Amino acid sequence: FVGYELSISKTYIDPAVLEEYMGTPSILIPFAVMEVHYMLNGGFLRRGQLLDGVAAMAEQDVAITHGRGDCVCQPQAAWRLTKALRAVGAKVELEFVAGAGPPDSE
Repeated sequence: FVGYELSISKTYIDPAVLEEYMGTPSILIPFAVMEVHYMLNGGFLRRGQLLDGVAAMAEQDVAITHGRGDCVCQPQAAWRLTKALRAVGAKVELEFVAGAGPPDSE
């Protein structure tokens, strides 16, 4: 699973980097432990919890930046959150970044 996760979590995959991660236990094991920890705990949010709680952010200015190439958390999720926040009166700025995926290195 870790190899799959690493291969979809970047817009541009470098096979040499993927091979290095998969062959280096000091990188692979902590990554796998973290992934399993989040999966076992449902990402620490119940499904829909963020959208259900947008009223608590009604008085906030919110900036959302989303990579257009994000295959893990798709851009429509950012759009749904933006619409929900605007519906409760929050000031929201949404920016889609072309060529970017989920990692901060992109």
